[in-house]
Amino acid sequence: MIKCNLAVLLAERNIKISELSKRTGISRTTLTALNQNQSKGIQFDTFDTLCSYLKISPNDLFIQETLEYDFMVIDITEWVEQSPFTVDASIQAEIKYKNVILSELIACRAIFHHSGFEYTSVSLNIIYPEHILEILNSIPITFRTSLEEELIESIKAEIVVKYNLNENIDVQVW
Repeated sequence: MIKCNLAVLLAERNIKISELSKRTGISRTTLTALNQNQSKGIQFDTFDTLCSYLKISPNDLFIQETLEYDFMVIDITEWVEQSPFTVDASIQAEIKYKNVILSELIACRAIFHHSGFEYTSVSLNIIYPEHILEILNSIPITFRTSLEEELIESIKAEIVVKYNLNENIDVQVW
């Protein structure tokens, strides 16, 4: 898996995308797509301009990690402790990292917050097993962020369907 490391590089240098765009002539749209790892590719002149401006090598802008993962919510258990409505979820995680396949359960508690009769947000507390924490702590932040975002989206999608919620419901991790 290859990721653009632009977000980390900009944070380290305290540079905003708008400033980088003005100084390099690269469009904000292009920089935002690279920053959020949503770009399908990059032009060599853009690549060269970024490396020159940030004084980095190509290996610093793009990083590769042998990481694959998949998540599946396998159980949701409802319980109420006075208020608010709470569910516990079990997520089957399969992670392949450096040719080792790890299959573990991840526990998650979801607390639903409401306004009137409508749920407005969900807070998630994700509890990683030790082996998964070791992997998360050893990979670059860009990959950790992607993995965690996909895990959150898997949990959110299952909860939205099961409880017939608005798919744009705000989900926070605590």
